[in-house]
Amino acid sequence: MTSECINAYDGQRDVPKEQSVFIMLNGEESELCFINMTNPKVELDRQDPPDAFVVMYSVIDKASFQRAEGELARLADWELLRARPAILVGNKVDLVRSRAVSSQDGKCLACTYRAKFIEISVGISHNVDELLVGILNQIRLKILHTVISERESSTHWYKSRGVVRASMKARQMFTWLFGKEDSKFKNCENLHVL
Repeated sequence: MTSECINAYDGQRDVPKEQSVFIMLNGEESELCFINMTNPKVELDRQDPPDAFVVMYSVIDKASFQRAEGELARLADWELLRARPAILVGNKVDLVRSRAVSSQDGKCLACTYRAKFIEISVGISHNVDELLVGILNQIRLKILHTVISERESSTHWYKSRGVVRASMKARQMFTWLFGKEDSKFKNCENLHVL
């Protein structure tokens, strides 16, 4: 059995500090330990970071989406997203009439930071199991990718966030105009590939 540690920032203060869940994936049981950080600036140990980052926002609250963007930016600035997966999670999709953040905006933000994206509803348990399995899958894939990359010791060229963001916004506009989903947006929703 393996144990993985995940930083789950959603800005809520009434959630327990730490929770665990057991997941069976490919015949191997793992424990996912979620640490809820109310102030990641202070609480996140950059010397010993968690195995993954889950940044959650409410699709009915634009301000929470903006806070999520700030957290992803901070993690990217600290260079914690290169070796660890990040998953952007839009919660409360069951409240469609009150939606303030579109699914496309979430995908665009996730692609900007090379994160994965999923929308869930904890209230009706929509996509919650998929998220949990996806988190574990992403951790395993990232570890495997890191090992392979270290063997090859290749260097990567990373575009600036501004260029990536502009590119994603342009893709989003073309998707809206022509109605055809861009492959980058589809890939950020697939939690079974890097």
